[in-house]
Amino acid sequence: MSYKTILVYLNDNRRAEAILEPAVSLAERNNAHLIGLHVYATVPAPPVAVPYAADVVNAVAAAQQKETQEIAAVFSRMTAGRSLVAEWRAEKGPRVNPASVVLEHSRAADLIVTGQTDPDWEATPLVDIAEHLALGSGRPVLVVPYVGRYTTLGRNVAIAWKAGREASRAVFDALPLLKQAEQVQILEISESGASRTGIAVDSSIAITLARHGIKPSVRTSVAGEISVGDEILSRLADLGADLLVMGAYGHSRMRELVFGGVTRHIARHMTVPTLLSH
Repeated sequence: MSYKTILVYLNDNRRAEAILEPAVSLAERNNAHLIGLHVYATVPAPPVAVPYAADVVNAVAAAQQKETQEIAAVFSRMTAGRSLVAEWRAEKGPRVNPASVVLEHSRAADLIVTGQTDPDWEATPLVDIAEHLALGSGRPVLVVPYVGRYTTLGRNVAIAWKAGREASRAVFDALPLLKQAEQVQILEISESGASRTGIAVDSSIAITLARHGIKPSVRTSVAGEISVGDEILSRLADLGADLLVMGAYGHSRMRELVFGGVTRHIARHMTVPTLLSH
């Protein structure tokens, strides 16, 4: 079992290499077909006559074409001579909703790779769409943090486990990675107020993984005075994990947006690449 079609969404030439590194590594490990996708926005003409409007539109279009060419060049350079099949796609899409175009391409992929939201980039509300992809694609999404480089991943994998549809989906979506891992750690974290001695270990998922030839260890903890999201991040650091596997949005996304939630916290503060499934 392996990922045979991997789609990597590249929206920023500054981060193209950092997002491509783990995507290329995974494609080589799985002898996969790697699709690089960049979506550039249409440039509408102004509805009324404006002085120099044509010059402005042409300048914006030229800048977009230049960025597309730069990202395509990075993709070509980083996939050249590799033991994988590389395919480049550049698609025109609506400026306010590039996710709709990416979703069209994503549903036939085994895995989607994209970048984390970058809070310091002014374009991030429009083009950083990892959470949209996790919710709308029906496919696992590997999110690469906007800080750091991750040439390899998946040697020491942590699973944020809570019995439910999303976490179960994430674990089975991650099986190709779990089978290749040297260590797999299952994290069961109870919210503040739970008794540490009263945590009931859910061994069912560990037993199932063992039948796949994976030998995970199960670690339980109580979040205590910090959030469950921060407890997960703390455990990742303690374990030296290089990949987190977790379900996305166990509650409705609107509820998590209003009240906060583990998915939203990890999406904003992730310290290692994170595979999300919904």
